[in-house]
Formats: sequence, structure tokens, C-alpha cells
Amino acid sequence: MKTGIIGLGKMGGALLRGMLKAGAVSPEEVWVYDHHHENVQALQQEYPGVHEAATEADAADAVEALILAVKPHGVLSLISSLSERGEELPLLISIAAAISLDDMEACASDGTRIVRAMPNTPCMVLAGVIAYSTGAAVTDEDEEAARRLLSGCGSVYKVEEARMNAVSAISGSGPAYMFTVLDALSDAGVAMGLPRKTALEMAVETMRGSALMLEQTGKHPMALRDEVTSPGGTTIAALNALDECGFRNAWIQAVKSAVRRAEEMEEH
Repeated sequence: MKTGIIGLGKMGGALLRGMLKAGAVSPEEVWVYDHHHENVQALQQEYPGVHEAATEADAADAVEALILAVKPHGVLSLISSLSERGEELPLLISIAAAISLDDMEACASDGTRIVRAMPNTPCMVLAGVIAYSTGAAVTDEDEEAARRLLSGCGSVYKVEEARMNAVSAISGSGPAYMFTVLDALSDAGVAMGLPRKTALEMAVETMRGSALMLEQTGKHPMALRDEVTSPGGTTIAALNALDECGFRNAWIQAVKSAVRRAEEMEEH
């Protein structure tokens, strides 16, 4: 499927590289446009067959699906400018936070098919989480095409658009939370005498293994926690210390804060 992307920033670049790495699209089927030519050059060094479009309009005209990976404040003007040309637009997949389907459809020509998606950066290593919602004109075939593209990068979930801010706060921002936890565990290991490299590798593998264990056993997280928490042992001492620091509430408040910020962005 001929696929284009406008914007090769961190998220757009991660998403497209994931699609290419997974084989969801071939380089020869991809057209990209970015204001920063060096971003395109870097991608073409990795995937020589990728085409560079001269303009946003050229990218739209060349493809069947077009990913809009520009900053949120630029999405509506981009859709409007593409629509004003009078040409039928390809399936649009926007990954901009806080820009609703209603707002995008209001800027687009009648019948424009729009999917709103929320990926996260692990898409680059084919372990992403991508949620999406569909606009009024999107057909079953359009939705399946979007799912095929996005699923090359990880797990895909269809959600009500009203829940998209919660998705953003959990999986969109989530990698930053995980990296912060890993950094803290690494620092703790160093404080206790472990070499930095060893401490970080152990923290990473522990997080990876715990996630796999949860996924493969199907058990509740608290059930698995209890299995490693011996009466009067070291784990319960550590968990009590986390409780004293408000660990669980801090995570909940972090997600709520991210949702509130997304709502503020929508209002503006």
C-alpha cells in the first residue's frame, strides 16, 4: 500500500521506521515530506528506496494512506490546505495529540476519511502500543488498512475517541515513566555498590521479565506480587517504603495530570 508521512520528528520517525522494519510497507511504497531535509536523508540512508516528496501536496497525491505526524498546532491548517486544492485526499491517519476527529473533519473536504491514532515511541522497536479511533467517512476497508499499517509496530487497540486522552496518559507518555523508574533503580543499584552498567541491565531485564510473566500467566499483578513477597522479608520492607513515599498515588496522579494537560490542549 502506497503510504506517505508528513513529519519525521521523534514520533513520526519512530512510527515509520517501525512500519519499514516490520515489512508493513516497503521503502519503494513510501513517500515522505519534512521541512528538515536532513531528517529525510537520514531515513533514506537506512532505507534507500524511500521517496522524498517536494511538498505536502505531492506526498498526498502519491499515496493511498497519509500519516500526519506534525505538531498538534499544525494539523488543522495542513488538512485545510490539502483540502482546498479540490483533490480527493487519501486516507488520513493523524497522530497529533489533543486534535479531535470533529475538528479535523471540519477542516477537510466532504467525505475525507480520517483515522486518529495515538502511538508511542517503542513502535521503533516493533513493541509499541497504538490506539485509534475512526472518523465518520472511514469504511471497513479503510480501517483494516490502517490496522495493517499500525500493527506492524506493535499492539493495536480501537478505542472510543473520548478515551484517547487516557490512552495518551498511559501508553503515550508511559515510556517516559518506565525510563524514569529504570533510571531510579539503576541509581539505587549504584548507591548499593553495583557498577552502573550492571545495575541498569539488571533493572531492564527485571522489567522485561516481569511484563512477560504478567502477560503469559494471566494472573493479576497483585497475585504475582504476593508470590515474591515473603512474610517479614526484604520485598515487603521495600514495598512498605514505597507506600510511605506515596508510590501508588504518585503514579495515579501522574496519569491524571497528563489527562488534564491533554484536555487543556484541546481547549486551546
